[in-house]
Amino acid sequence: MINRQRTTKILAACAALSLTAAACGSDDNDASEAPADSEAMEETPADTEAMEEAPADTEAMEEGAMDEDGPFGPACDAVPTEGEGSFAGMTDDTAATAASNNPLLSTLVTAVTEADLVDTLNSDGPFTIFAPSNDAFAAIPEEDLNAVLADQELLTSILTYHVIAGDSLDAAALGEAGTADTVNGGTIEFGSDGTTVNDVDVLCSNVMTSNATVHIIGEVLMPPADDAMEDDAMEEDAMEDDAMEEDAMEEGAALAPSGELCAAVPADGEGSFDGMTDDPAATAASNNPALSTLVTAVTEAGLVDTLNSDGPFTIFAPANPAFDAIPAEDLDAVLADTDLLTSILTLHVVAGEQLSSEDLAGLDSVPTVNGEEITIEAADDGTISVNGQATVGCADVQTANATVHIIDGVLMPA
Repeated sequence: MINRQRTTKILAACAALSLTAAACGSDDNDASEAPADSEAMEETPADTEAMEEAPADTEAMEEGAMDEDGPFGPACDAVPTEGEGSFAGMTDDTAATAASNNPLLSTLVTAVTEADLVDTLNSDGPFTIFAPSNDAFAAIPEEDLNAVLADQELLTSILTYHVIAGDSLDAAALGEAGTADTVNGGTIEFGSDGTTVNDVDVLCSNVMTSNATVHIIGEVLMPPADDAMEDDAMEEDAMEDDAMEEDAMEEGAALAPSGELCAAVPADGEGSFDGMTDDPAATAASNNPALSTLVTAVTEAGLVDTLNSDGPFTIFAPANPAFDAIPAEDLDAVLADTDLLTSILTLHVVAGEQLSSEDLAGLDSVPTVNGEEITIEAADDGTISVNGQATVGCADVQTANATVHIIDGVLMPA
């Protein structure tokens, strides 16, 4: 059965991505302890449409209102009272830009920059973000923190565990939800009033940016899969799971790839159907000549590490002819515009579960990492149309972290 609650919460990734949102927390550690690449963050243009739509009672926030709708919590008084880093100022900017204006999240900004997630952080959203304060990072031994910052795959896994994509949830909504799935694919739990996450206290709740609701927390959340004590056991389990999946595929228990576009996939090697099951999505695509233009786009958008993270994902992958149908001048313009490119690519990704063609046939729509939903329509002959813009031409291609459906068109955001 499909977990629809998980699907509607979706991440992403890319999503993972808006961890660098607004800021509040203790000022025991300032920006000098972890200088952020603020220039790179500031160069990323904010999404003006999302800025106009961001719900915020700026007058109440300027006055430091601590009611249940506005920012509240023991550390909110550490936020600047005016300027771009104030509550009112942050409502005008998308998450990455808002964070770059606030020294209280400098270590988080450094982490997101090292993970190469800056461009994605300024995408449309909406997101719910649990943003560790500087003190949260300072509590981690320096040697361990440096090791994490140097391991991009591990860092991405940790950061995406702090993000819910597709919803902008305030404290009351978190308390009502009880749990939610993150862009990482793991689940996090909330206290009844929404002021704790995985038993970690929220220091300042309901901080608004133009594309996210941010909750500043006092500790860095660690995904269960990143527990060093469980690494050996997990590796053994993963090996057993891989063997079981391979046996199941050989016995025909899994849905086999099908459709006319499947003929373009190599018959053997790393880019074949069997070869792709060993690699995460971005790596698997890079080995497949039928998806070379998509790989170029994903690389230009800086989404390789995101699509290679734990997942699971459902990915609608445009084949090369889908991109060839776009005038060369227009395609070059999109590839040169990172924000637009990211928005388009994340519309092709569902985070949190792997949906087979049979699963899709039973759905009317699915939420994407972009924040928009795409429609699904199954014809009597089994043909699946996606968003009225493309048709699945090769369904049920398996990678190590995703189910991929190769499509004959490029989906475009509304």
